[in-house]
Order: sequence, then C-alpha cells, then structure tokens
Amino acid sequence: MLLSMFEFTPVTVVCLTIAVVSLFGRTDGTTGDERAHTRTRNIRSVLQDDSLRTRISLPRDDSMPATVVPDDATILYSGSLPNNTKFMPEVGNGHIATVVQSDTMFMNGLYNGYNKTSHRARIPSTAGYSIDKVLPAELTRSYTLDVGRGLFTESHLSDDAKISLRTYAHRLYTSTLVTELVISRRNNDTEVGALVRLNSGSPSEDIDFKDLSDGLIHGRTLTAEYPEIAGTTEFYMKVSPSLHGVVRLSPENLTETFLAVTVIDVHQEAVEAEYAEVIKAFEEGTLLSSHVNEWNKLWSSGRIDVEGDANIAKLNYASLYYILSSLPSNGSRKDWPFIGLSPCGLAHGRKDQDARGNVFWDQEIWMFLPIALLYPDLGRLIVETRTRILESARKNAQQTGWEGALYPWESAFTGLETCPLAECSLYVHINGDVSFMIRQYWQLTNDKELMINGSGAEAVWETAKYWCSRATYESITDAYRITGVIPPDYPHQSVNDSSYTNSIAAINLAFANQLALEFGKAENTTWKEVENKLHLPYNAVEDFHPEFDGFNVLDDVEEADVVLLGFPLMVPMNISTKRNDLTIYERLSKIDRVPTQTWSSFLTGWLELGDEIKAAELFARSLRNVQQPFLVWSQYENVDDPTNFITGMGGYLQSVLFGYGGARLHDNNMTFNPRLIPGTTAVKFTGINYRGCNFDVHYTKDTMTVTLTAIMPGHRSLDILFEDKINWQEMMNGQNINARRQHFIIRSSQ
Repeated sequence: MLLSMFEFTPVTVVCLTIAVVSLFGRTDGTTGDERAHTRTRNIRSVLQDDSLRTRISLPRDDSMPATVVPDDATILYSGSLPNNTKFMPEVGNGHIATVVQSDTMFMNGLYNGYNKTSHRARIPSTAGYSIDKVLPAELTRSYTLDVGRGLFTESHLSDDAKISLRTYAHRLYTSTLVTELVISRRNNDTEVGALVRLNSGSPSEDIDFKDLSDGLIHGRTLTAEYPEIAGTTEFYMKVSPSLHGVVRLSPENLTETFLAVTVIDVHQEAVEAEYAEVIKAFEEGTLLSSHVNEWNKLWSSGRIDVEGDANIAKLNYASLYYILSSLPSNGSRKDWPFIGLSPCGLAHGRKDQDARGNVFWDQEIWMFLPIALLYPDLGRLIVETRTRILESARKNAQQTGWEGALYPWESAFTGLETCPLAECSLYVHINGDVSFMIRQYWQLTNDKELMINGSGAEAVWETAKYWCSRATYESITDAYRITGVIPPDYPHQSVNDSSYTNSIAAINLAFANQLALEFGKAENTTWKEVENKLHLPYNAVEDFHPEFDGFNVLDDVEEADVVLLGFPLMVPMNISTKRNDLTIYERLSKIDRVPTQTWSSFLTGWLELGDEIKAAELFARSLRNVQQPFLVWSQYENVDDPTNFITGMGGYLQSVLFGYGGARLHDNNMTFNPRLIPGTTAVKFTGINYRGCNFDVHYTKDTMTVTLTAIMPGHRSLDILFEDKINWQEMMNGQNINARRQHFIIRSSQ
C-alpha cells in the first residue's frame, strides 16, 4: 500500500489563500505598542483542521504551453538544489513573490516596523512545497527553472510514472501564486503517489492572524511605519485544503492534477471574483496557458538573444526574468501602488536581511534603464514609484532644513526615510538619481502626460530647488559647493564636493530648466547660475577627477563612483581624463569588496575607448557573482548576503545593452555602436522602444540588420543614419535595413 511507506502528516496548512488589504490600514490611531499583548500566530495555528476537506483536483495534465523564446536559453536544469538555500530561485509577479520551497511570502507594499525599522512583513508561506518521498521509489528527481514560462518545477520521473510539482506567480491573475502537483502513470497497475511537505516556518513576527470563519483569516501588521501618515495594514486570507501530506493518484486515473493557490488583493469585492476566475480557469484547463501567454507577451515585446554562447544566452534571460518578476504586469494601481524595486527584489526583504525590501538608488541608476529600453510601460511604472512619494520627499526636505524635495536614501511604504543609520541623511545624491531617471525616461519616450499630469516635471523642479538651497556660494572661487555629503563610494563620510554628487546635481538643474522651457515657463536664472558654477573637482596634474575635494589616491574604493561620470551621466570630458578615471579607480577598487554592478561601469567605459580586451576581462569578472544552477546573483564575490541581487543583474544588462550594444540616449536621438559580447557570434535586441516605435537590432561580427517592427498610434516613424552614409533614411514598418556593423543614429522622423 502507498501509505505504508510514508509517515502520515495531517493536512492542516493553507493551500488556497485570498487576501484583502486596505490601502492605509487602520485609521483608529492604534499603534503596534498598544497591541503588544496581541498574540502573533502562524497561519497554521489559526486554521481549523481541513484534513477532511476535499483537495482541488482534475483528472488531466494540461500540456505545457509553447513559448516564444528558445528552451535551450530559458530552461535552467539541475539534478540537485544548491547547497546554500540563499541561492534558491524565486517566482513573483510584482504583487506577490516567494523563494521556492522557502517558508516566506512577501506582498508588494506590505511592511511592518516603526520608522527606520520598517521592513517587508513576512507572511508564512502557503506555497513552499517540496516532495519528501515518492512511489515508485526509483523515480529520478530533477529541478528546472523555466524563465521563459515563469515556472519552477520539481520532477520525479521513470519510464512508468512521473510526478511534477510546479510553482508559479500568475501573470494574468496578478495576485495569484499557484502550485500544481501533477501525477501520471503509464498504466493502472503502477501505484503512484508523493509525500508533500509545506514549509510554513515559524510564526510571523510582523503580522497577527485570527481565524474568522471557514477558511477565512484576518491578518494585520503589528506596527505602522509612520503612524501619522498611515496606520497598520489589515488583510484577509481564505484557505482551502493543502497539498501537505500524502497525495496519491486515484485508482481510476492515469493522470491527475492537484491545485493549490495563494491570492492576494486589496479590495474586498475583488476577492471572490479572483477566486472564482482562478478556479474556473483551472477547471477549463487555461490556468497554466494564460500565465505562459502573459510571459510570451513580455518576451515578444522585448528580449535579448545571442548565438555562440549558451551560458550568456541563459544569463540574459535569467537576469530579465528576475527583475521582471518583481515588476507588476498590470500597470500602476492607484489603490495599492507599486512601491519600487528593492536591491534583492520582491521575494526578499525580511527584518535585518536583504535590504529589508526598501528602495535605494539601485532602482534609478542600475535597474531602470535596461528595463525602460525594452519595456517602456514598466519604465513609467518605475518612475511613478518616485513621483507618487513627492509629498513625502518635500516633507523630508523640510525636516532636514532645506527647500524643495529630498528623496529618502531608503524608502518603503510611506516614502519617508527608513534607513536605520543617522548618516543616511547625507546620501543626497539620491535626489539627482531620481531626476536623472526621469530625464532618461523623457529622452526615451517624450511622455508629456507623465511630466504634466503625473508630477514628473514637478519632481525635477522640486529637486532643483533643493540643490539651490543646499549649495553654498564661495566668492573667492566664484563657485558653488555642496558640502557634508556621502558619495556613492559610501565608506567616505561627510565629504565636500563629491564629483558624482555635484555632476548629477548640475544635470538635475539643467534638466529642470529644459522642462521649464518645454512647458512654457521662464528659465530659472538661479538654477542656471548654480548649474554653471557648481564645483567639479579635477586634478590637472594627473588629469583625473578626484572623488571629492581632498581625496587621497591611496584610499580604497568600494563602489562605482567617479566612473559613473562617463556612463550613465555622460559628463563631457577629454578622452585622456576618462581613461585616467577608469585606470585609477579600477586600481583602487577592492575586488572582494566591490559590488558586481561596478564592473559593468568600468566595462562600458573601456568599450567607449575601444579597448575590447580590457572590457572582456571586466565582463568575466562581473560573472563571478553568478551562482549556479539557477543564476541567482550575490552582491559580492564569495559572499551569500544579500541575495538575490537584482541590482547586479541590472548592471549586467547595462553592460550588454549599453556596453556591447553601445546604446546611448540623447535629447533628440539615440545612438548605437554595437560590438559582439565575448564568446558570441551574433546578438539580437528585440523590441527596443524609442518615442513610440519598436525596432530590432541584429548584428554579427561583420553585418547588421535594423528593423522597425511597430509604430504606436499618434507617433511618427523613425529615421536612421549610418556612420558610412550622408543622408538620413526613413524606416518603413517591417522593412529590414541591412548594413555592415557600424555606429548609427535613430531619431523620430522629421
């Protein structure tokens, strides 16, 4: 008998969850401290015993839907899991996410902790399933992360039987986590089953759960981030029978699929509708296919393919997958907005770990640009994470004694400062980072609606006011100085005239006036004066930019800083100065202490100077932080915390698109200077979006094809100018334009 080989475990854990969360939670002023007596319990402890309830199942296995991307570049296969569980992969849809088989789930916007202790509120997992034992016992176990379809699967296989446990965060039903256990056999003589385990872990320290009725659970975070802005968050969970325990194939069936889902939403009325839609889709056999179809839409709109190196091909897709898994597929929601990209994504961020789920400058400088280039709607969504909290930024500036708006170094639910360190108030370059992202989005899309109605221009103007308030005029040198800051190279505390800070502040001020003129306002002469007279440290003897006034060239460097002046800031400088900046700061960088995205900055700089050998060396160095078999990234080499470091993936994608692709954004055009990625024989960028048009770039060592693939309604076509041509050529939709591989320019048709 099947049960004789298993240690039976009663079924008492969640498999179907539906949650409703109010936008600002409680409004009665109750604080976490006042409710300290409330007992916080695990989800398991507040559920009634559902062992007698029937599991959700159907006697079929829906065939695996086709995908538009190549399986050999998107399926990451392994016969075993990583020894270090921090390198386990994740599934997410921008609203809900989990590391597979872990004891934790996170939801966008659900935070717990007062003031600077805010962190993602941990929900004990209802989807952390794994298989402990199987019958027949000789089945071979394997694991796959299918980034093309957005699935993680644990499989047990023989000639006569197959058991598959797949987990995915649904891209159509955007509040849903799905687990499907599929059991199949060749004939009815073979008994097949599995002992399934659910890892729900210890009780949550962030949420109090209470059982309300049959499968309905009330949850509430314990402590509001800033109670004067927003109270604690309440939500509700409804559960159905769990897959935890013994699951076996019914005697009459050759195949059976068992379902467990977790659904989280923010409106009471949406709960039953989502539940009904998910169950109906499962019954009709469209639950999996509708999920894969949404991934197909994403990959069809934008992706990176290479030939000649299977590892690079997989890394491109995996890097996009992990970042996209932390971005909502249903756009911006006014009722429950997307908070932003944390350095370790949505599946990480519990208390004192993985950046606590807070948003840093990583989003603006490292992750935004490659996503916006391929997925402009998602680019806008990222920009809106900053325009949404403009009032909080204004309040932050007032509290620190300055005018305008000052974005927090770390932000979570309210948009106020959540960095636990006192010196975080000196990371003022975040203001320039936010404005710079808005500038890049403007150059890429010319989205006037966001600028006017979405507070994009207002955010730029308010940060410009801050810089003018913060800068101090020095009459002796006739220059403005910004003192007492922390530059991107953070070990240097409270320095004066950071090269990066002053450069990005000047760009912020110039862009503020550019937008003023664009929208019929007069040029602000104060902004203009401060922009023109901001001091930029420069050592004329050694022809390089010191990190700040008084910088010692014998100091260690731990973060990309001055090299960012070359890219992405594109600060005008002599070629010799750029070369010296790269040489000096690479020499000072501590290889074992520099985060992986730093090397992409150096790589891009050397490619601008035409040194492909040096760039290849740095490209290889950046890949040392990629962890097999599921291509999870660590921030530092040989260090497992924090993970999964999507900041590093953003830097890597920049090295592919803007380093080897040579893409550059300008006010009135976009340029490319494509080179082959080391080890590849061909590269194809699908779905580059510029000013309402999509185009593909496909190139080899010698040849290149550029194809306009779509023109959005209300937009003009594109013109292209090759380096070896004199005249611009209008691009026709669907027409392949062939040329030798070379520098070229794209602009909106005149």
